[in-house]
Amino acid sequence: MLIQYLIKQSRKPSGLVGRLITNIWSSYFKELSLWAIKQTTIPNNSRILEIGYGGGSTIKNLLELDKNLDIHGIDISKESYQTARRVHSDAIENGSVKLRIGNVANLPYQNNDFDFDLVFATQTHIFWEDLKQSFQEIYRVMSNPSTLIIASEKEKIKYHMTDYGTNHELRQLLTNIGFSKIEEKQNYKWVVYVVTKSD
Repeated sequence: MLIQYLIKQSRKPSGLVGRLITNIWSSYFKELSLWAIKQTTIPNNSRILEIGYGGGSTIKNLLELDKNLDIHGIDISKESYQTARRVHSDAIENGSVKLRIGNVANLPYQNNDFDFDLVFATQTHIFWEDLKQSFQEIYRVMSNPSTLIIASEKEKIKYHMTDYGTNHELRQLLTNIGFSKIEEKQNYKWVVYVVTKSD
């Protein structure tokens, strides 16, 4: 029962435990985030969307690139929102970071209003309830061409994902949605998929 409770908190942190989890995430996933960012090229002035910003570690790493990025973030958790707002209060005040509470399966961005050049999903897709719908939504709000970065711990994929848990299954799903290229990179504990949307 405790394990199931912690998994639920990982999906959508809430209350005191949720606040503790988002604070832990800020530190624990910093290195995974840095590694994922290094797997792609980020031009100056890019518009970026992070799905599941948690404690805000990826946003912090992106800001430190000092590339005048327009960073947007969405997370299903109110606790994550409050933590990330506190951590990035200065960037939010100057307009370089904009955070929302919402669900990846129903992104609050209209077609053509937000065409994101780059989308990050770090240690989050393993918890999405409807993976196909979520990736379809991400595809909808991406510009053409653009890049989606999916990064996760290998062991967490094996533990949490019963569907699309293999490389072949995930590639097939993304290809069917319309993504044109999927490149996999990994080390001994992490895996990242660099996914391209283009004609």
